[in-house]
Amino acid sequence: MVMEHDNDASASGTASFKSVAQIYDGDDPSPEERRDLSDRAEDRIFHAVLAVPKGFRGGQCRDLVIRVPAQELTPGREAAIRSAIRSHFRHRAEEVQQDMNLTQRIGLREFRLTVAVCVPSFIGIAVCSQFKGDALAEVVENVLVIFCWVTIWQPFQSLVFDRWTQKETAKVYRKIAEMEIRVLPAE
Repeated sequence: MVMEHDNDASASGTASFKSVAQIYDGDDPSPEERRDLSDRAEDRIFHAVLAVPKGFRGGQCRDLVIRVPAQELTPGREAAIRSAIRSHFRHRAEEVQQDMNLTQRIGLREFRLTVAVCVPSFIGIAVCSQFKGDALAEVVENVLVIFCWVTIWQPFQSLVFDRWTQKETAKVYRKIAEMEIRVLPAE
């Protein structure tokens, strides 16, 4: 993967492929312009867009350059590759958005379960703290504290970190689907 930089503070992400076949999912029999991309091609294009140097982060990657062997670049193939990439990343952005909605729904259920578990645990901790010096009460209190931490962590992970990652991934996928894509012969 090579990055190209323009002098006008924009950057192009470049993903090179040894053959056009590397771009497409070999199991998808659809016409070329609607075929799914291979996992490797998706990953390569995604990371080409993310590889923009920090100084260019404001606008992120302005366009995407796909390089394929010149002998495989037949008339009409450029448009088909552009169409397939746009379609694939638009579809992936929708899938990630659906996953994010599911993560939120599950996270809210986890939060309700956390409240149901932690309220009685907090009461138990308060009761146990009244018996300082009693080894059994201190063990139970510490177990309840650990239990609360573990129970609180999962909805926090789901609702904050997982959704954040999914939101950013969907944003990059949408950006790829909308950016200018140039298909050029490999150098």
